[in-house]
Amino acid sequence: MDFSGILDAINIDIAKLEWFAATQFAAILGTVLALLLVAHILRSPRMPAASIGWIITIIAVPLVGIPLYLTFGERKLRSKINRKHKINTACDCECTTNDPIDTILTSLGLPASTTHNTVAFHKDGPDALDDLLAMFDAAEETIDIAMFILKKDEVGLKILRALEEKARSGVKVRLLLDGVGSFSLFKGWLRPVIEAGVDIAWFIPVLHHPFRGKTNLRNHRKIVIVDDKLLWTGGRNFADEYFTGENGGKPWIDLSYRLEGTAVGVFKAIFETDWQFAHGHDEILPLEPPPEIETSGSRVQVIPSGPDVEGDPIYAAFLTACFDADERITIVTPYYVPDQGVQETLKLAALRGVRVDLILPQVSNHKIADIARRRFLRELLAANVNIWMVPEHMVHAKAMVVDSHFATAGSANLDIRSLFLNCEVVNGFYSPSEVEWLSDWCEALRSRCVPYTPRKVGAVGQTIEGLVLIGGYQL
Repeated sequence: MDFSGILDAINIDIAKLEWFAATQFAAILGTVLALLLVAHILRSPRMPAASIGWIITIIAVPLVGIPLYLTFGERKLRSKINRKHKINTACDCECTTNDPIDTILTSLGLPASTTHNTVAFHKDGPDALDDLLAMFDAAEETIDIAMFILKKDEVGLKILRALEEKARSGVKVRLLLDGVGSFSLFKGWLRPVIEAGVDIAWFIPVLHHPFRGKTNLRNHRKIVIVDDKLLWTGGRNFADEYFTGENGGKPWIDLSYRLEGTAVGVFKAIFETDWQFAHGHDEILPLEPPPEIETSGSRVQVIPSGPDVEGDPIYAAFLTACFDADERITIVTPYYVPDQGVQETLKLAALRGVRVDLILPQVSNHKIADIARRRFLRELLAANVNIWMVPEHMVHAKAMVVDSHFATAGSANLDIRSLFLNCEVVNGFYSPSEVEWLSDWCEALRSRCVPYTPRKVGAVGQTIEGLVLIGGYQL
């Protein structure tokens, strides 16, 4: 009897059986996982069209849909939201006003607006860089930085050298960088500052543990805090184009400012939770408010938003301010890819007689975003919104002025990603001095603009616009 042939047949049958069992197990596991994700999608508050899209993708192409949803499908970090509510922001309920924006934001759980603040806006990029380096030079105990983009260019290296010097002198320096925004910054370039004692962390690195957060969620905040009492913030990243110009070109038009006073404590709380999240810690450190300025100061409200905050406070503040407008709304933003709520709010404001001015770069640094905005801009023009284009100059500033009583400036663009996905922070200004400064700045910028004239778009162009808008969250 040929036992070797029998053994070969048995081995073949066992191999087939193992393969069959493995494929069946994978199919069952995939089906269970798909059903769990579908149930999660149906429980999540999202637009029906988005839910349908995810469900179809997961069911029809599970090998593609399941990994995509696990990476990009959720926009809120629930564990971090729970930690966020425990922060001692050191705000006093006596600071609450009767302003509808203040009321809405405090109802969402944010700190009320506070007085005893001084604000100094930077006139241009070089002024912003000089002030930043002066703050570093004056630091005695701590420097805490959260930044979206840090490049290894002239400005970036100048900032790193300043941080290295302060760390060597005994100042505690912490630098939090976004994993996507600063992806091009090779870790080897940071070795000198690390060896000098600078503590560097990455907010959701591109390659990370799958349970540490979504790659799609980015920390777009720009926060510099010195000795827990001085704040440098706004829209500028750490790179040449935001301060002095890239490769001999003009610096981008942007906004940043220094703030001192009670609002700094809220920024400190935001930084601490972002820093702990980057390190995987859950502990909430007790925070002490900075000493109040004795003289009466400006009323400022810190408005964070993103996956670590319940609701969408920046979005809520925008809509409330626009609905409350009586005479004028002026908006400056580098990109305009809104959701339907923002779009309808601006159209309705213009139709009821409020002057609405939207200021954009004629050509931004993101061609896809420029294509995506065209459909929205045509609709705004039809509703009598004034659209202004800054020619031959990139505008990266983010600001809004409503009548003469409220203004904002910070890191958030007027697009879906900033409003609903990114970690962002802006300041709301209620005092006449800051509102007037921002109003004058916006008007000076508008005087350099040309009116927007939409080009005629045919069926092919409209189809391309529609395809681009499918990925509107990613712009």
